[in-house]
Amino acid sequence: MVNTGGWSLQIFYASKKLEQCISDQRSIRQILPADWGRTLWKHLLHLKAADCFGDILDLHLGRPEILKGYKQPHGSLRISGNVRLIFRLKATPTSIRDCTEIEVKGVCDYHGGKDNWYIR
Repeated sequence: MVNTGGWSLQIFYASKKLEQCISDQRSIRQILPADWGRTLWKHLLHLKAADCFGDILDLHLGRPEILKGYKQPHGSLRISGNVRLIFRLKATPTSIRDCTEIEVKGVCDYHGGKDNWYIR
């Protein structure tokens, strides 16, 4: 877990392995192409700086989307054309804007009928 203190958005990770991988720029560079890695790193910094998910929605950082087909609200930020940073919003569908906690699930190719995970 990354706890940035204050009222900022709190970020959790689906696994310890995912947290170690995404928290280190060198690890990201070994897995993803350089431009994807830079974009992923920027998105993580934007999430850490936000007070709530509504800030990300208002600023359109990473072209945020709420994903369909999940029981709990999930969102994504665009890394490239089809590649997304996927996360679960710890919120109800009516409180997505006010959400202050997210759980990062990983980086995947979200389109094409099946998920192709690059980092999980």
